Amino acid sequence: MKKAAIIIVNWNGKKFLKDCLNAVYKQTYENFEVYFVDNGSIDGSADYVKKNFPKAKVIKLSKNTGFAKGNNEGIKEAFKDKKVEYIVCLNNDTIVDKNWLKELVKTAEKDEKIGMVSSKAYFKDGKTIQNAGLIYSPSLHINKKGGISLGYGMTDKEMPELSNEIEIFCPGGVAPLYKRKVLEFLYKRDKEIFDEDFFAYAEDLDLGFRIRKIGYISFLSPKAKLIHLHSKTGGVASPFKAYYSERNTILTAIKNLPLFDLFLFPFRNFFVKVSYLKKENSSVKKLREDKSLSGIFWILIKAHFSALFLTPKMLIKRWRIQYNRNFRIE
Repeated sequence: MKKAAIIIVNWNGKKFLKDCLNAVYKQTYENFEVYFVDNGSIDGSADYVKKNFPKAKVIKLSKNTGFAKGNNEGIKEAFKDKKVEYIVCLNNDTIVDKNWLKELVKTAEKDEKIGMVSSKAYFKDGKTIQNAGLIYSPSLHINKKGGISLGYGMTDKEMPELSNEIEIFCPGGVAPLYKRKVLEFLYKRDKEIFDEDFFAYAEDLDLGFRIRKIGYISFLSPKAKLIHLHSKTGGVASPFKAYYSERNTILTAIKNLPLFDLFLFPFRNFFVKVSYLKKENSSVKKLREDKSLSGIFWILIKAHFSALFLTPKMLIKRWRIQYNRNFRIE
């Protein structure tokens, strides 16, 4: 068994940890280490893990550094163990199947070209798919039926193709597996793995773009199943999530989209937003109830101004991703 490192980033999620970690430590695949990264929680999460799950390596950060940096800190710690060959980033509000890790590794080992593997996440009912990976769409919008979040809101009966190992664009951030050598290469070239300017949301899609750019592909592991309680940290329809999701979608486009799609992105993005308002989907409806329509517009304006401020930095990163040929995986 090749060794895996499971990175769990937590911020005030103590109420999820018993179910999450109990399920992790019941895995049939036994060669793994848990790295629990606590993002400055004030609910006693770190002490709870130390007491109840002493095998876990606890990394305490002094403040909430975000999902991206939290994972990076855990991954860098895992890199110190030369035996680790797989990095798995697991959300704290998940309950994994006992064969989850075994199936992820099994899929990863099928082909040398596979650099990342997606789990199959279900909503709490255990029947409705929340995420089976991400597909490529030039509009880059995720959580809606027919969006880039593969299988979102559908059942296995409605999406039978998701019961097979199939190539996808990249895994979502719920429970992806990455090969160590791939992440080490990106760390050497980009000085980070997940983009820490993102803080939270869309960093999984950005990382998927970058891994594909260096020649690796992604597969769905359909038997690597888990329950994901979904957005329990950031909120399903919170201003926090709306702001970072919109801003980081723009940043992902600037860094990664082909020039033609990048040129059309503002127009596509506008029409997607209009369609959301017209359809009154549950997230938008709840946000309107909490913040009003003017409040939503203000969130979008702030997100766009923040993206504009970060554009020069993203263009430098785009050059490194798209055109820098000096780096090669050894």
